[in-house]
Amino acid sequence: MNTTESTKTIQRICGMTGGDVDGQYGPATSRAILATLGKCGLSDPGEALDIHNVKASSFADPADVAAFRRCKAQGNSDQVCFRVGDNAIGKWGDPTDAPVPMCALPPEDWQPLGAKARGAKVLVTGNGRSVVCELRDTMPAKANIKNGAGIDLNPAAVAALGLHPPILVPATWQWV
Repeated sequence: MNTTESTKTIQRICGMTGGDVDGQYGPATSRAILATLGKCGLSDPGEALDIHNVKASSFADPADVAAFRRCKAQGNSDQVCFRVGDNAIGKWGDPTDAPVPMCALPPEDWQPLGAKARGAKVLVTGNGRSVVCELRDTMPAKANIKNGAGIDLNPAAVAALGLHPPILVPATWQWV
């Protein structure tokens, strides 16, 4: 999904219709985002527009999923197999290798959403492109992340950014 399509998605999510869904991020889109966030009960909707500058890494990469499955086929435990790969199952049981852009964030970022965290929309920008992802998994706590990443992207999200896993690239993310 390119930036124009991502912006159109955001515009639709925020209730914009007809000619207002033009794929151009401008004052009308900003107002729609703030109004939508205000309807969600945020006392200061502008705070939710914080843009997080991070490194994006990839998860549920095909090679990692295959390594995990080979390990399991040898009779090893999940704990052992997580050392060599990824089971492609998110925190809430979602298949993270699905052809839908998905992401994972550290618990410090998603826990404030509570029960609304699963499936929350996240706008990720990197490599000159943007994609709207669904939050479907969790990362370790920030203090335990060893590669410096602040968001993980599944293969569909990585592809939408025009990249190929594995990745570790500069990116931004924000709630939408």
